Amino acid sequence: MLGKKGLEIVDKLYNWMRLRRNIFIALSVIFLISAGAFSVKALATNNGSTLKDDMTEAYFTYFDGQNIGLAKDKGDIEKVLEGIRRDFESLYDMEVTLENDIDYERVYVDEQYLSDPVVLENLIQTNVRPVVKSAVIQVNGENMGVLKDRGTARSILDSLLQPFKDKIETKGTSLEEIDFEEDVNIRDLYVEYEELEDPDEVLQRFTQGKTEKQIYIVEKGDNIWTIAQEHDMTVKDILEANAPMEESDILQIGQELNLNVPELPLNVITVEKVEYTKSIPFETETKKSDDLYTNQTKVSQEGVEGESHIVAKVYRRNGVETERETISETVKKEPVKKIVLVGTKKPPKKVSSSRSGSSGSSRGISMSWPTKGRITSRFGRRWGRMHKGVDIANDRGTPVYAARSGTVCYSGYNGGYGNLVRIDHGSGIETYYAHLNSRSVKKGQSVKKGQLIGYMGNTGNSTGPHLHFEVRVNGTPKNPLNYLK
Repeated sequence: MLGKKGLEIVDKLYNWMRLRRNIFIALSVIFLISAGAFSVKALATNNGSTLKDDMTEAYFTYFDGQNIGLAKDKGDIEKVLEGIRRDFESLYDMEVTLENDIDYERVYVDEQYLSDPVVLENLIQTNVRPVVKSAVIQVNGENMGVLKDRGTARSILDSLLQPFKDKIETKGTSLEEIDFEEDVNIRDLYVEYEELEDPDEVLQRFTQGKTEKQIYIVEKGDNIWTIAQEHDMTVKDILEANAPMEESDILQIGQELNLNVPELPLNVITVEKVEYTKSIPFETETKKSDDLYTNQTKVSQEGVEGESHIVAKVYRRNGVETERETISETVKKEPVKKIVLVGTKKPPKKVSSSRSGSSGSSRGISMSWPTKGRITSRFGRRWGRMHKGVDIANDRGTPVYAARSGTVCYSGYNGGYGNLVRIDHGSGIETYYAHLNSRSVKKGQSVKKGQLIGYMGNTGNSTGPHLHFEVRVNGTPKNPLNYLK
């Protein structure tokens, strides 16, 4: 009788031969068993059982848990696997590994029961699962692109950064830092070859996000401010939707602008060092004069703005400025004070007051409201200091208009005022429009009452989007509410 171990081995041989559909061999094994020729002495394992002279060492080979045959040498199977792996590496031109599990069990059998090496190789070739070593772009731990290699993955990330580098180089400023806002890594991952993605599709995924584009074609007379207003957007929205576009860029007729602000999986953060000249406003001093009547004024010394050299760091997100940090400020030219003489003599009764001799009263001076919103701070003492105007709050991008016809005498960035427009209305009257998000007029430009001059913002020393509006008469701040109709 066969022992328990012998019966297990015979059962494995029978199952293996049945898989090969070799009925003749299977019947032969049954015959040998029934004749007693296939006994424990005739077929033994490495447990010390007696071996016949015609028995040879062999290995049951298990491929992913399935018995695929009897191999004479484990090395033969390893050579087959290595050959298959190299064939796939040559085919894919990538590093390849095989994920299948190979196990062996040593037995002793008659050589006639060994599997045909070609049959074993074909079985393995048919069922093998090759995987390739890929490079995965991960954003905040999420897989966002499966690429052929690290070089391809790196080139995609570089393609996202390059437009911002080019923009800064074109401006001639110094790029201090550039990086992604998110946590970005490239990780090795073994995947099936079919899981590799096209680099162009991955790049498009990063540049377009999930928002469907709405395109506007620039026409003659368009500028970024009018386009934003017509489409119920802010200038910042336009810039974010067309990064790395900047507010100072000149639009070209026929240029395509995206009107959607995309939710991008990757956002580019830049820090650049900029140098520029900033004007220093001059002060106005009034002096009494016995040579002039009380209804007369005279400028005895014209004011001249000074200049300072600014070195600053500008922080941007997708090309849109988010913060500006002054590193140094050097005064190059001191401002010259404007001196206005105010008469002290009582005019003769027959002499009527002239317009040019206005003493600053609001009588006869009418101004329209420069913007829409709610007054959040009035003229007068505030926080222990003089508040020289009124604050009108609304959403960033709300249009701002000239309160009265005149000539733009200043349009630029002015310290705590941020983006500032000043309009000279004649007769010593000036209006200030501060903290603008953007300006639509230039110095020297004539403007009409109610003409668009900019958009409400939060620049300079500001606690939120609003317009700081001032009225000055001969350099002296007056309560704007006395003039607004």
